[in-house]
Amino acid sequence: MTISIAQNIARLTERIERAEGNAGRQRGSVKLMLAAKHQPVENLLAASAEGVTLFGHNIVQQLEQSVQGLQEAAISSINTVIGPVQSNKLRAAMTWADRIDTVDSLKTAQRIARRQQARIDDGEASGPYPILIQVNSSGSTTQSGCSPDELVDLAGQISELDLVRIDGLMTIGAHTSDTAKIHRSFALTRELSLQMRGLPGLEDAAELSMGMTGDLDIAIAEGATTVRVGTAVFGERPRS
Repeated sequence: MTISIAQNIARLTERIERAEGNAGRQRGSVKLMLAAKHQPVENLLAASAEGVTLFGHNIVQQLEQSVQGLQEAAISSINTVIGPVQSNKLRAAMTWADRIDTVDSLKTAQRIARRQQARIDDGEASGPYPILIQVNSSGSTTQSGCSPDELVDLAGQISELDLVRIDGLMTIGAHTSDTAKIHRSFALTRELSLQMRGLPGLEDAAELSMGMTGDLDIAIAEGATTVRVGTAVFGERPRS
């Protein structure tokens, strides 16, 4: 069966708008990021034709190929990294991504700051590089992210780096059928965001990237500003 990306985006947009309404939030307050892992450029172009141009990438090599393909098609898009970045992939990640959403340690932030300085020295960039701090709000040993107890201190340390800009938080949330636990993990991330934004210079770090295909309605109810969706638009993920 042929997947209709246009129809899927239309249905997903209605779902997001319904969740916004149920939460008493303004229509359009939640951005849709499409998870592009293993998706061919043609699928990203099809999504762009429907007005969705925010993409999240797990694989740095594919990030580069996707951005190049979008640029060749004269598509203006925003691309972020939503997977772990190995130190030997950081240069490419920062070259092609507009933001890295998976920073969970001071060491990683310091590497980004050093790389941004090199990019500035080479005339490739200006100003700080934007990031989201990833927090492990579920406490799962299989998920990346800093501990909730460490988040505020970590944000304070990273905020002292002149060439890194914290835009907000990212979390995966509890992977369970227990909706109460999912609510708690997203509510905790929202509460941590408020605490973090009490720090000097972080008042505007209000991005909350949380919620995927299965739990985006809960995430929106708990304050998500961006939801990351793949299968609801592209169908089951290709294996290669």
